[in-house]
Amino acid sequence: MDFNITAEEEALLLRIREHLHAGNRPGEAELAAELGDDVRAQVRSLGARGWLVVRPGSGGEVYVEGLSTLAESALSNRRDVGDR
Repeated sequence: MDFNITAEEEALLLRIREHLHAGNRPGEAELAAELGDDVRAQVRSLGARGWLVVRPGSGGEVYVEGLSTLAESALSNRRDVGDR
């Protein structure tokens, strides 16, 4: 797992975690509509690097099933995350 992420990627992971805690497994199209098209590449990259558990959907879209166990641990250990 690559533990080096940008501030943008960290913010995206936190937003995805909010979706997941609300019971939503967002697709990249939903995240792109909310946060901009750059999110699509970030979701795929984070999935490939082991931060996200993703699954392919119809039409080639990627859906987020969850954060990896290591990602959850890394995010919860960051000082500036708080109780998001």
